[in-house]
Amino acid sequence: MSSEKRIYKLNISGGTSGPGKGLSKLIEIDEKKFRFEGMKIGDMIKGGLIGFPNYEFQITGGSDSSGFPMRKDVHGPVKKKILVSKRGIGYKPTRKGQKRRKTVRGNEVTYDMTLINLLVTKYGEVELFKTKEEG
Repeated sequence: MSSEKRIYKLNISGGTSGPGKGLSKLIEIDEKKFRFEGMKIGDMIKGGLIGFPNYEFQITGGSDSSGFPMRKDVHGPVKKKILVSKRGIGYKPTRKGQKRRKTVRGNEVTYDMTLINLLVTKYGEVELFKTKEEG
């Protein structure tokens, strides 16, 4: 392991319901505070571990230091070239029936990951998303 300091960027989404509906927040967390290695897309995280007590988060994706996105259907901590035919994570075809081989990451978080997407599944009492004051 290298001695450089690893920092994860966490992109937290408020989801489709609750007080954070449609909102997102980008925070940075040091790897010494919480290690995400070995976790997979769909795993739940207690919010107290990353500084938000009584919250619960779900991992929905992420990307590595080279910008390759994670996909739930590619298993393990690997980087693979897969044939993608429909619109989805990592590919947007320009015409109907178009296919392309794209490089994506597996569904397991590894040491290379820099951005991890999280979804709030349970809200706590601390306000996570700051709303603009009207007045």
